Amino acid sequence: MRTARSGALSQETCPEATEHASSRIEDGRGSRRRFPGPVSATRSCAGAGRFDTRAKDAVIESLLAPLLSVALVAPPATTGDSLARPVRTLPTVEVGAERARLDARRRMPAGSVTDVPVGRGNRALETAGELLQSTVGARVVTYGGLGAFSTLSLRGAAPGEVSVFLDGVPLTSAAHGVVNLADLPLAAVDRLEVYRGSAPLGFGAATPGGAVNLVSAEAADVRTLRVATGSFGTTSASGAWGGTRGAFSLLADAGYEGARGDFRFWNDNDTPFNPNDDHWSTRANDRYDASSALARLAWRPASPWHATLRAEGFHKAQGIPGRGAAQAPNPRLALDRGLLAFEGGRASASQEPALLLRAHTEDERSAFRDPEGELHLGRQDGTTRFADDGAGATLATPAAWRRLTAEAGFDAREETADPMPPTLGQRIPSQSTRETRSGTVGAQLHLLGERVVLHLARRWDRQQDRLRATLVGGVPYAADASRTLDAPQAGARVTLGRGFEARASTARSERAPEFSELFGDQAVVAANPKLLPETGNNWDAALAWGAAGPSWSAGADVAHFDSRIDDLIGYQPAAARTVRATNYSRARIRGDEATARVAWRGLAASANAAWTQALQDDPASIYFGRRLPLRPERQGAARLDARLGRWRVSADLLALGEDFLDPINYQRLAPRTLWGAAIARTIGVATLLLEGKNLTDERASDIAGYPIPGRSVYAALELRGRAARPETP
Repeated sequence: MRTARSGALSQETCPEATEHASSRIEDGRGSRRRFPGPVSATRSCAGAGRFDTRAKDAVIESLLAPLLSVALVAPPATTGDSLARPVRTLPTVEVGAERARLDARRRMPAGSVTDVPVGRGNRALETAGELLQSTVGARVVTYGGLGAFSTLSLRGAAPGEVSVFLDGVPLTSAAHGVVNLADLPLAAVDRLEVYRGSAPLGFGAATPGGAVNLVSAEAADVRTLRVATGSFGTTSASGAWGGTRGAFSLLADAGYEGARGDFRFWNDNDTPFNPNDDHWSTRANDRYDASSALARLAWRPASPWHATLRAEGFHKAQGIPGRGAAQAPNPRLALDRGLLAFEGGRASASQEPALLLRAHTEDERSAFRDPEGELHLGRQDGTTRFADDGAGATLATPAAWRRLTAEAGFDAREETADPMPPTLGQRIPSQSTRETRSGTVGAQLHLLGERVVLHLARRWDRQQDRLRATLVGGVPYAADASRTLDAPQAGARVTLGRGFEARASTARSERAPEFSELFGDQAVVAANPKLLPETGNNWDAALAWGAAGPSWSAGADVAHFDSRIDDLIGYQPAAARTVRATNYSRARIRGDEATARVAWRGLAASANAAWTQALQDDPASIYFGRRLPLRPERQGAARLDARLGRWRVSADLLALGEDFLDPINYQRLAPRTLWGAAIARTIGVATLLLEGKNLTDERASDIAGYPIPGRSVYAALELRGRAARPETP
């Protein structure tokens, strides 16, 4: 009999399943439960999306296989003797439920959470930005083509207000308040957990916009190989190998991706009102090469103790082409990142609490070369180093505590930065540090057989900054600062019956300024150590419905959200060719989201839409009442998949409404719709894929002067061995 893993359950686990089955294995703390016979029948889930097909198959196979086998060999009972027949008592069945390391639904029962699977969307070439852009309420902004700097906004929040984690380890830091999505390789990632608004406080300091968590694959017995090629010299290759011996399992994954990036674009020559000098140009110095590797060693013996050691490495070298009308042929950037993380402890027993210990160390080196100052940021040629070390522990209530579950945790973290001087020949600044001590408490109250779940949590972060910098002109600068961040959150989820579910949550969060905002960066950002943290207060409410039959499923979800953000940090002119980060405004962001999905046999369709009003809300500001830039009021996505035997066909679209590039709303970004399609054929263990993106060849840009590629085509060959990932329809 196979071990059922709570990680197999989707974020929409059916709350109406009986306690003998799914609702009792998803405790998220690694408990080992016994289900003595007789075993009661388990009701089917009432909602599609509340218990997805893959999760349902896993639970049925692992929990009900003995019951089904007995039923198949037993003679059929007649109506008359069925009551007289004695109940057949099955042997005791022991299910080892792994601790759901990153169980989004359990962590945020009342939050707006979306699970985005990786590698199962019939795509020949898949990126983190592309997957997130198709998620409701998400806006990805890119500074060019593949490999270019890309940022994420959730529900109208600024990219710096969205935290990013890898298996719960923070990638967002004092050095990188905005994480580059292009530096998040997906070769070893199983899924993306997207938290819109409120995010789990155990991950790290809460931010107003929410969070994204990359969950690495855990398959213990897998063999995969994948190669892809396509337009603009794109090449991609990845492979994975996993095996198990006794209590140990090992998973290794490596990947490479690169492209010339020499696409053609329409160049307006920086004169948007004079079409006479417009012409076609080819993107120059846009090549990039990125490689990644991940190894995961796990120890899970029969005892409740477990441990996992994970190592990740990433290298990227790329050209920095600059704006389309003034391309820079020589600037280069190289990035090296290494991450080592440990996680271990004891799973909860009937009367014993669960203990989780964790630690991580991360080192990053960024070498930037522009000795001629082609990007107008000054003459630069140096290396910046960032380090991040942290450790923590969490204690959770015993498994026997069914109605009240609680946990408390403590974390310590130290971040350091060794930046290069603002321009060549100037003094190298001393090291800057940020030390953080954090405490987290949380509790969930389960009432009426899981039909009502109440969630309360709070996090405190005490930060101490020691800033050292070299200002423009070579002047040394030093400043120390301390602050306390307070982030409470509360929510409730109620199962209404007939497939309906209601949820609501509220939270307050703060984002501390990052190093570049506090002490400057490059040659154009001046220091401002007096910056205050951004503070966000938000709430949301949602209603979900789902239903399923023998060969079909359907579901829908609608949500309304409202957020107020004070002390927004933005850049204002400070002197000639320099800017300074300041707390200049506040914002009011509210809107509505809707998703729908339906599946019948080999067909599946899904769609989502978001209406967002993101306005600057400070009456004293000249921007009062203006829309925040790069937050379209309307956006949506849709996808259609069909399976015909060994063939799979899909089509998708992304629609973005009118937008603006500047806070005064003068530079307009026209609406656009991007279409894509793909076809795949499986032959034994091999799958051939062909995909087209931006099929209508729409020429666009997210940032003025940084063009996005037009029509592109990609092909891939994929070989899968044992324990291959399940595919969506």
